[in-house]
Amino acid sequence: MAVVLLVAASGAGEPVVGPDIAERLRELGITRVSLLRDGQTTGLVLEGWAFDPNRADDASRVIFPGGGASVRTFHEIERVAVPGARESRRTP
Repeated sequence: MAVVLLVAASGAGEPVVGPDIAERLRELGITRVSLLRDGQTTGLVLEGWAFDPNRADDASRVIFPGGGASVRTFHEIERVAVPGARESRRTP
């Protein structure tokens, strides 16, 4: 599954996500969008089995139609699975 993080500075404007935008993202192969925010920055995680990460700029223009120039794109370089927690063993 392809994963891309878009990070928008405060000047990029508000992200637009609604039924029309969702359809355009689906056409790009995106099946999940997670919105993250602190006081100054907005981040969006885009995921999809059919999503080509090279089209992240297209997705950025869809979600931030007025200020795509202020959006940084981070591409996944590695995925690591973390195994479940181990049971602690006590010696009586």
